[in-house]
Amino acid sequence: MRFGPSNATSIDLCVHDLILASRYREETRILCCENETLFPGLHISTYPPSIDRRKAKKIKFALAQARSNSADVIVVQQHLPTAAGVARRSPMPVILHKHNMTKPIPPTGFFNRVRRSWRIRQHNALAGIMFVSEACRDEFRADWPEISTPMAVVYNGLDFDQWQPAEHPRNEIICVGRAAPEKGIKDAAEAIVRVLAAEPLWSARFILSESQRFPDYLQSVIETLKPVADRTTVELNQTLPVVRQRLQEAAIAIVPSRWEEPFGRTALEAHAAGCAVISSGTGGLREVSGDYALFLPKDFTAKDIADRLEQLVSDEAKRTRLASEGRDYCLQKFALKAVSESADRFYQRIKA
Repeated sequence: MRFGPSNATSIDLCVHDLILASRYREETRILCCENETLFPGLHISTYPPSIDRRKAKKIKFALAQARSNSADVIVVQQHLPTAAGVARRSPMPVILHKHNMTKPIPPTGFFNRVRRSWRIRQHNALAGIMFVSEACRDEFRADWPEISTPMAVVYNGLDFDQWQPAEHPRNEIICVGRAAPEKGIKDAAEAIVRVLAAEPLWSARFILSESQRFPDYLQSVIETLKPVADRTTVELNQTLPVVRQRLQEAAIAIVPSRWEEPFGRTALEAHAAGCAVISSGTGGLREVSGDYALFLPKDFTAKDIADRLEQLVSDEAKRTRLASEGRDYCLQKFALKAVSESADRFYQRIKA
């Protein structure tokens, strides 16, 4: 992972925020690979890339740090093999914090049965599993009924005091996400071209991360936007403060993800920033927005996005209401202090 403000992933941001608001903040040590920047104000121990490339070395480093710091609980982010490896070698309870959906393994065929049995043993070696949404937990339970490890849902949280919506947002449509096909970015671009052609007073902005992963896809997005290039801005790999500022200035945010989002932090940030949100509603996205987004159909097209954009562009009252009610809903459900307290309670339960 990249535990620093210049290049943090959504997982890094989630962990940073949870620890920052935790009652165990001063007793918590974060272990991560060396990075160009590190988040300030937290106790962090780093290891070099030579260790990061080898699971066995990471496990050895983690156990040595846990022993020297007299750890009560070890929390491993996302990576089951590392969590299970630590759990097998440690007398301390180990929690796996899952930030994505878990792929099922069918119980048919010899090799599948072997793989499934091994995966079950890995999970059952853990002291606890945290999921970022009810959607993640419920799908996991349905696919892996044999796993009896204690489970909890701990959402991503936000410090809403850091998010201040503009009193008069720009007539701007914004789309933030990875430049990847499963994020539906090109569909959003096609929809925006349609809408801006009919709405000369509006503009659009894309803030895209991981721009080197799918260069051809990114180029196709840029090509798609050429007809409205004079009113469209594409920014790559921006820091959270820049993303926050851009979201706070925009009126409408599109979250057109085509895959089953485990949570949907991008949607949460858009609500916090005071945007009216258009969402695909996949996975955990419906939990994030509640009834306060315009949702797309399951197999949506660019036209579906454009239709909802037109609703919001042409109806300022609806746009304002959706933005205000969406922020209020998220403030009640995802305020960082309450979310961090739910994580702390689970740590305490497992420790006991």
